[in-house]
Amino acid sequence: RRVRGLARGGLSVSVVPRRSMSLVVKNLTKRFTARGTPAVADVSFAAPAGGITTLLGPSGSGKSTVLRVVAGLEQPDSGQVLFGEEEVTHLPAQHRGLGFVFQSYALFKHMTVRKNIAFGLGVRKMPKAEVRRRVEELLGLVQLEGLGDRYPAQLSGGQRQRVGFARALAVEPKVLLMDEPFSALDALTAITLRE
Repeated sequence: RRVRGLARGGLSVSVVPRRSMSLVVKNLTKRFTARGTPAVADVSFAAPAGGITTLLGPSGSGKSTVLRVVAGLEQPDSGQVLFGEEEVTHLPAQHRGLGFVFQSYALFKHMTVRKNIAFGLGVRKMPKAEVRRRVEELLGLVQLEGLGDRYPAQLSGGQRQRVGFARALAVEPKVLLMDEPFSALDALTAITLRE
């Protein structure tokens, strides 16, 4: 199925709505200057609940911009973003209930792996014992047991990407957005995380 408004090509971003939460993007347009060429123009697609939807396009086609608008990190010039039946187009990012795995990992350099994963849980004021349990569970899931006290600079690119996955999954998001999520991972780890 082709997403209208994005050029064809090879790089991808993925949208993974969880359980019963679908994602719908309608007629999304985003410009970065008032009269400039749109970064994305009239993009529409539906990502069904429980599935993986991938946006394909060459570098510069607007895939990351679409994800940033869906995440609430950018405001569109026009169009709508819906999670299920709820319009969230103008809802602040922190109230959308989603996770985002950034292409650049976006880890906090001054925090350990464990603290990076726990960050969103602390913001939500989760009890410390529950935070510790969830972080250890996620360290196991992304195969980083024993590395929780390291800093991002002490990790390989693939390990940093797995920390980004764990941090995004920690809050049990309604929708998981991933910008080139498997680019730094070996094939076996990518398959494990996809499942």
